[in-house]
Amino acid sequence: MTGAIIFEEAAMRFDLLLAILSSGIYAPLALMAGGFIVAVGGLAAFLWRRKKAGAPVSDIDKAPGEALETEAEDEYASISVPAAAPEAPEGRRRRSLVSGAERETGTPAGELRTDEDADVEAPELNTLEDVAVFDAQTDASGEEPSDTVEAEWTEAEPEDLTEEPSETTQVALARANPIVFRQFMPQSPQEDGLSFYGGEPIGPSDFEWPRQEGTPLTFIMQWDCMQLASQDATGLLPKDGVLYCFLNLSWGEGDGNGHAFIHCTGPTDGWAPISPPDDAPAIFGSEGAWQVIGCTSEVDNADDYVPRIMPHFPFDPVAFDYPINEAAKEQGEHRFWSDGVQTAEALLAVEQRGKAEPSDIPDIETPHQPFARPFPAFPHDFGAIRVIAAKMIEVLSHLPEHKVERLFPDLSKDEREALFASWKDEAKEVYMLGTQRPIGHRVEQNIADDIWQWVEDRKAVIDLGFQQTVLASVELSLCVGSSALGSIPDEMIERAMSNHVLAREYMVDESFGPDKHGSQDDWLQLKEAGKLERVRAVMAPAPARIFGPPSYVQGYVEEMVDDHILLLELPGGGGPGHHFGEGVLQYMIAPEDLAAGRFDQVKSVISAY
Repeated sequence: MTGAIIFEEAAMRFDLLLAILSSGIYAPLALMAGGFIVAVGGLAAFLWRRKKAGAPVSDIDKAPGEALETEAEDEYASISVPAAAPEAPEGRRRRSLVSGAERETGTPAGELRTDEDADVEAPELNTLEDVAVFDAQTDASGEEPSDTVEAEWTEAEPEDLTEEPSETTQVALARANPIVFRQFMPQSPQEDGLSFYGGEPIGPSDFEWPRQEGTPLTFIMQWDCMQLASQDATGLLPKDGVLYCFLNLSWGEGDGNGHAFIHCTGPTDGWAPISPPDDAPAIFGSEGAWQVIGCTSEVDNADDYVPRIMPHFPFDPVAFDYPINEAAKEQGEHRFWSDGVQTAEALLAVEQRGKAEPSDIPDIETPHQPFARPFPAFPHDFGAIRVIAAKMIEVLSHLPEHKVERLFPDLSKDEREALFASWKDEAKEVYMLGTQRPIGHRVEQNIADDIWQWVEDRKAVIDLGFQQTVLASVELSLCVGSSALGSIPDEMIERAMSNHVLAREYMVDESFGPDKHGSQDDWLQLKEAGKLERVRAVMAPAPARIFGPPSYVQGYVEEMVDDHILLLELPGGGGPGHHFGEGVLQYMIAPEDLAAGRFDQVKSVISAY
């Protein structure tokens, strides 16, 4: 019998007593009896409501007559195997009972799984004491629910960007202490160490090259775990041996799961470079001929000349204190990478650590260099021949008509087309010459002179951007350890190395400010007249890194940012030959999986800005 029914019957009995009893000396007794019955009914209703508020959700939801589990079974379920949460009504939210995140559980393959695919195995207990339960409300008496009682669904508060998301200690430590990769000029496999981009991985003799559906993945980079451990604020990364990263770089293949993070334990004595399998694909697959420096799609069997290994560049893993803006933290934006001034200055400090301070800050607007041979040995190796020839083919294939008419006004359209077709055929022949030897093989001086003369005779079409073409050839020489490096001037090598820094500072024109410059047109006039004040600026794009906040992109990383650690982010251009366009590759892992070395649990987020 419910409390409401008890109360109603008590009231009816009271009315009946009033009708039966006559007035007189019995009236006061009737009033006292009726008051007692009302009090008993109210107490019963109050106790019934208290019992309902304290009952577990699983008990409330049981069908009438359904037998309840034993106390021992209920206690086990609350600790080891959380019951499946009921579907959240519209306007309410559900939080996972494990890891305290509003997310789907990851599958071993690394993709986000749906409820239909979810396992029912008992999760391991979290020793970090970060297991979350449903948001519980305080009952009317102000008492908190029992630790083993799941609370009812609660109405979600309106979206509040200032609400601090829940996170574990390891996630917070990783976010605050990113490890970036400070590159240095390649020397030799013995001197470069065990942390580097591309080239051939160094590992034990029984190393097994990872594959996806039978096809070898591309080696991207590796880390010396002793170096990583010395920079790891969380203590979760491996502490010995080497950690490797392999990816499927073929566009449109792998569905985002074409990755392998492998840890080989040490000691590393006696380890040697490992050649890729004979059936290793060209890097970037069918797109390689378009994307890889020194390659072209305009020759027959173009994929045959695309490298099977990525450019090699060594680095030191270096951690730094990620600056957190308090305003951004209040808005919850600190969970994602910031390209602000504080971050740029912090990266510049990492880059300049241990180096001599520059005597002056270069100007970002360097004057145009007249077309000339950059140094006597150029083109110095067969890679440089390929870079020049590929650039010539590209330019001749995309010359705008107005520029053609301006360059050769005395030729008819047919004559110009015939001339450019012959030059393009010559460029293809020069390119094929560049494929006759390894990229880093030195070119004999007489051959270099002949090729330079051929380039100079066609400077009208290749002049624009030629300095960048030269620097690209020098970078390629550095990546492959060219035997011709000794013939490249130090100044050219320094300029090429400037493309491998975490941050750099420049002198630039001051930005427009209405209080100082009035209108935008006034600012432009001052700029054209060279009268703007020159100010210092730091350029520091989001770097490749372990830990730190992930970049905010169009993907699923936001769903994992509160309970997963950024194991690796690779932005386009963040490493040598990393042609990801405006995209970013992100690899997330749960703290407990990282601590246990379960790298098969890494989840990928392939996104674009």
